[in-house]
Amino acid sequence: MIAVWEEFFRATFAACLRYSKQREAALKRAKLSHADLEELAIGSVQVERSVAEFFSFQRPSAIAETFKLLDPKLDLAAPLRKPYRRRRVPLYDSIEALVEQRNALVHAGDISLGLFDKQLETTMTDLTEAINRAYNYIAKHYGFVPNHDY
Repeated sequence: MIAVWEEFFRATFAACLRYSKQREAALKRAKLSHADLEELAIGSVQVERSVAEFFSFQRPSAIAETFKLLDPKLDLAAPLRKPYRRRRVPLYDSIEALVEQRNALVHAGDISLGLFDKQLETTMTDLTEAINRAYNYIAKHYGFVPNHDY
């Protein structure tokens, strides 16, 4: 689930970077490796994608910070902090916690046994809602009509 979440934001960042008037901040911040530069030299990867690979797109906080490199007024945390289904915990915080659980499993082998069918369904719904909110926010910010035919 987190891999899909991460890929959505990585691909979106690469697309926004391609057309951004403020590319310089992101280009300066990305520390491309020798292998990255070799791929760029032979044309097997786009510059924007290579730069996007440098950044982390798991945590909402990191995602928001990275997108601000493209435009300081682009605050992707804002739509995720809005109330959702009368919950006390906004999507922003619940996804941060989900990433923490994922990292505990991957890096320490700590398994959370609380992710049963109902919770898994809720998590999938939350991630979908968060992605849609972020996509709509980006569309509004850059002035294009969002396409939800995916």
